[in-house]
Parts: sequence; C-alpha cells; structure tokens
Amino acid sequence: MENFHIDDTDRRILEILMEDARIPFLEVARKLGVSGATIHQRVKSLTRRGIIKGTCYEVDPGRLGYRTCAYIGIYLDEARLYPEVVEELHKIPEITQCHYTTGGYILL
Repeated sequence: MENFHIDDTDRRILEILMEDARIPFLEVARKLGVSGATIHQRVKSLTRRGIIKGTCYEVDPGRLGYRTCAYIGIYLDEARLYPEVVEELHKIPEITQCHYTTGGYILL
C-alpha cells in the first residue's frame, strides 16, 4: 500500500470533511481562506489517491429496531477459504462489517 504525504491544507480539509461530509466546498474554502476551486481540486486529488474513500450517511441502528451489536469470531480450517466465506457473509443483511484479523480467529 502506497503512503501519500499531505500538506497542512489537505489535513485541514480532511478535518472539516470528517466533521461534516455534506459541508459545501465553498464553506470549506471560506473557513480556510482559499477559493472553492482549490477545495474542489484538492478533494478530487485526495479521492483519486484513495485518501478519501467516499462519503456516507450514518444510520442509527437503534432507531431501526436493532438493539444488539454482536462481534462474532470465525475460525476457518483453511485461511484460503476467506474470500468465499466473506462473499457468503455479504449475503446476510444484518452483517454490517467483516474484518480479517490475526489471533484465534480469521474473521471478526
């Protein structure tokens, strides 16, 4: 994985966007004292380089009736089966995340 160095302006843009991903670029520009075009170009570059992976809405699962969050460790006899198992887990709508891990389990 390639690491990218970012400057202070990029870092400040990221901080603002992490607070509110829906903030208009012009408002970010005003906060940083630069043009809207600068913000647009920098966000585009951060996205192209994979530093920004996307934006999303955060949903409150409790408001949808989900009252329990469970972490389940999965051990596989053969680690090579990982891609197939993850593909099957994606078919279960209640599973929201799946992580490859080390230690006693292959997946969490």
